[in-house]
Amino acid sequence: MFIRLVHFSLVFLCGYLVIKWISIPHPYVLTDFFVGIVINPIQFFAAAIALFIGILISGGVINGIINKTIKTWKKQSSCSILMLLEYCGFGIVFFLLFYIGWEETLIFFSLSFLYGMISVEN
Repeated sequence: MFIRLVHFSLVFLCGYLVIKWISIPHPYVLTDFFVGIVINPIQFFAAAIALFIGILISGGVINGIINKTIKTWKKQSSCSILMLLEYCGFGIVFFLLFYIGWEETLIFFSLSFLYGMISVEN
């Protein structure tokens, strides 16, 4: 469970860094977004690395949760409190990041969910 807590902390940290380092102007103008990338390329590169690492970690967490759920449905293991805590922990991280920046969070978790679904082996 300690490993999952570290994973949730890293997902939150990477998601927070992506939200703070990639600025989406309101009202959204594509040229303003690209100008921000050109003016601050190091910040954008760091945000891209944080996004990549966060997607890998959260995709692994999603993969593990999906595999445990499939095993529970197939009656190969029992539903445990730890599985419920993983669902709650992932939901808490999602809602905290959603409160900070909803556009970046939707992109972050959509890509993570796709990666986690692709890597399921059952």
